Amino acid sequence: MDSPSPEAKSDEGTKDNLHHFFNKQTQDNIAKHPCYSKQAHQYARMHLPVAPACNIQCNYCNRKYDCSNESRPGVVSHIMDSAAALKQFSIIKKRAPNLTVVGIAGPGDALANPQTTFKTLLDIRKANPNVQLCISTNGLALAEHVTTLAALGVNHLTITINCIDADIGEKIYPWIFYNRKRLKGRIAATMLIERQLLGLELAAKAGMLVKVNTVLIPSINDHHIAQVSEKVKSLGATLHNIMPLISDPSHGTYFGLNGQRGPTDEELEHVREKCSVHMPQMTHCKQCRADAIGMLSDENAAPCDPSSQSSVYRVAVASHGETHIRLHFGHTERFEIYQYDQQSQQFLFEESRNVAQYCHGQLSCGEETQKGALFNTIADCQMVLSARIGITPWRELEKLGVAPNVDFAFQPISSSLEAIAKQYCRETEHTEAKHELFHQQ
Repeated sequence: MDSPSPEAKSDEGTKDNLHHFFNKQTQDNIAKHPCYSKQAHQYARMHLPVAPACNIQCNYCNRKYDCSNESRPGVVSHIMDSAAALKQFSIIKKRAPNLTVVGIAGPGDALANPQTTFKTLLDIRKANPNVQLCISTNGLALAEHVTTLAALGVNHLTITINCIDADIGEKIYPWIFYNRKRLKGRIAATMLIERQLLGLELAAKAGMLVKVNTVLIPSINDHHIAQVSEKVKSLGATLHNIMPLISDPSHGTYFGLNGQRGPTDEELEHVREKCSVHMPQMTHCKQCRADAIGMLSDENAAPCDPSSQSSVYRVAVASHGETHIRLHFGHTERFEIYQYDQQSQQFLFEESRNVAQYCHGQLSCGEETQKGALFNTIADCQMVLSARIGITPWRELEKLGVAPNVDFAFQPISSSLEAIAKQYCRETEHTEAKHELFHQQ
């Protein structure tokens, strides 16, 4: 019999190691957190973009606050305050019973914006005590905030630690801002690493489940990551997420503009395999935006396969977070995607997809490439709901196999989806009955 692949071993090890030594409550939390468990793909997470400031500069990062067409960390469509974040959570949660995790991952650093971060977490905790709270941080300011995070009920924490050697660190971090001083070079790297490791140790002792993210940068830290894995494991980390460097020059990062390449799939797999000796590896990371909403399942990330459409039924809703269907198709900047669940016979929230608004009035609509990008965003859906839609985009969507629907204009999204679910269920049962009758004959 063939032996399992390194990734299969890693996934099995992750599942076993993350469950064996924890109590029942912690096991249940892991089982419903899509970043910590690959088996939790049916659950959704929500990133609230309330933290624009950052206290370090990374050579692989370029934050953007009004970007809808890039999918990577540090990018959002717009910044929110805590009140807007609570409002968005409340709206999405009503329509997404599978939303189990709310996190703050930027677009800067959650703990470089402590007041807004803590206010947002407190508001979410009061609104829904059952939702799991998590944050992502570079770790520079973690140690002094561990007690507050624990008191707020943060039980999952992600720290990005790219090295434990200052000589390597100064090649990744041009500067940090700590204790009201800007530090550079090796001094900055030394201080950052010290604070990261201290914060990790304190957070683990406080009972948090700590995941460590590491960006794999060929010829800079690729030979060193196994040492990082061993060290963070010794300090209490539970999961290691080794991510490939995103080095597209169009993103405007220092590494990207200066020709630093990202790793090959083989290089990434090799490093993950070496590090799996020390601790469980996360292999399903999507390197999400700081305003990402939805599920992390592999199925959702894969290109649409027309042959599988009979088993997957998605509805896109033109929405800016409203409870009712009010938007003109050409005016939307975001689609909420819902997938029909056979077991519950209802539509479950899957994710939110950002698009660039292409129509600004009768005489001002976007270029063909812009329209095409919008259509492609929902090409894997079977239906799109909006308040109005022009005849030209209507016909283009039909060519793609997407049915435009304005029958529910100005009606609640929840009741509209319920009606569509009932109709789809009836149609599915009718089709299955005909199929069974055919085979009986």
